[in-house]
Amino acid sequence: MRRVVALFLLFGAVSVAGAPTNHATFSDAFVRKYFPTIFASTEAPNAANCLDKVFKNYELKKHINVKCDETDGLDTCSGLTFVSHDDKAIVIAFRGTKGKLQLLVESEEIMYRNKTAWYGGGNVGSYFAHAFNLIWNDGMKTDLNLLIHKYPTYEIWVGGHSLGGSIAALAANFLISNGLATSSNLKMITFGEPRTGDKQFADIHDSLVPYSYRVIHKKDIVPHIPLNGMEGFHHHRSEIWYNNEMATADFKECDAQESPFCSDSHLDFMIADHHRYYGMYMSFYGRRNCTGDPAN
Repeated sequence: MRRVVALFLLFGAVSVAGAPTNHATFSDAFVRKYFPTIFASTEAPNAANCLDKVFKNYELKKHINVKCDETDGLDTCSGLTFVSHDDKAIVIAFRGTKGKLQLLVESEEIMYRNKTAWYGGGNVGSYFAHAFNLIWNDGMKTDLNLLIHKYPTYEIWVGGHSLGGSIAALAANFLISNGLATSSNLKMITFGEPRTGDKQFADIHDSLVPYSYRVIHKKDIVPHIPLNGMEGFHHHRSEIWYNNEMATADFKECDAQESPFCSDSHLDFMIADHHRYYGMYMSFYGRRNCTGDPAN
């Protein structure tokens, strides 16, 4: 417990400059329209109730929940797969950390246990890798392979919030490095993603996934966990930072892996900014099956 508390107190980042190569273009309108509701749906007892808000002609495959750590089932990790025919997109999304107990266990495992070698190269947090492999093997692999075979020209959208953001980064890297997707047809969006792997993983991720955006709301604390360089952890590109309440398309893009000019320019951080993105409190809105006020 003391080690986890220390993790939240020792903030500050050493930034490393970098430059993008095959870079994509971020669209506030695209992300705002779809992804808060997609991420809320990963929290929902009935994901379709959320997806119905923004998708019309779609097929929901499987919403997977698995036991993913040593709490003997108290903590679960979650992911879902669906296809939007109107958007010609296959979507996989992963749920964020659920509750304080999972946050403590997750933080402890990330910081004080060995990292895991990843498929494309580099090393990543073992908690993230374990969660992805469990979800993948519990039905996501079957569903995604079926959809890719059935709709080979569709884009693949991958995303997640918080813990789900790190799992999404691994998923995007995995799909491309294993030939299930290409660098040109995959789009990855995460909200409040913690540092997922080491510098080698970040470099390889950037080369594989040019359409890769880590959206950060104001003083969200989670993207600064673990500290840059601590146990080798290092962000991949690219950061989209809203230093506001995200009501409009007022954002700053930082294309270095670790930039001092976006969220790292703050010296103070808040957990409250982690929960609300684009005006939606995704976890509680999702748990209510996307009913009521999205902001509360």
